Amino acid sequence: MSTDLHATLLQQVKQGDNNAFNQLYKAYKLDAFKFAMHMLRDTEEAENMVHDLFTKIWHNKNRIKPEQNFRSFLFTCLRNLVLDHIKREKRNRIAFQSYINESCQKEDPIGVRERRYRMIQTAMNALSDKRREIIYMCFVDGKSYQEIADSYSISKNTVKNQLVKAKQLLRDQLKPKMLIA
Repeated sequence: MSTDLHATLLQQVKQGDNNAFNQLYKAYKLDAFKFAMHMLRDTEEAENMVHDLFTKIWHNKNRIKPEQNFRSFLFTCLRNLVLDHIKREKRNRIAFQSYINESCQKEDPIGVRERRYRMIQTAMNALSDKRREIIYMCFVDGKSYQEIADSYSISKNTVKNQLVKAKQLLRDQLKPKMLIA
């Protein structure tokens, strides 16, 4: 494309001429794509960068200087867009990697379960023998209140009261350790 034709097309684009813009787009889109592809090595991202480039040129058409070398201007803008994209992607990867590293540094679920189990065992051991046995019979063995009452020769209401008190004592012991809310 000749320099005079460039200057004419650029002047027309600056004035909002869609046809002139389409001619510039058709003249440079393939070279711009190849350039972006060389830097990004990703077809979809290269296409997006070329699209963004021409969109920015259209939105900033009033800044176009018809006397300047448009090709040089175009590829400088494209290089800057691609470099900004690469920086953004790098920041995102670093942020993601930091998140992964933090997650890996935290205790693994097995370690957490083991620690919680030990804390619960310690809290259970702080209960009286009778309350601890009632808790086990109810929640581990799955016995009904009546079955527990019969085995201790106490009323069903006493079993309920002992469970309420035992659970409250467990909550009081475990809540500071943030095991339960």
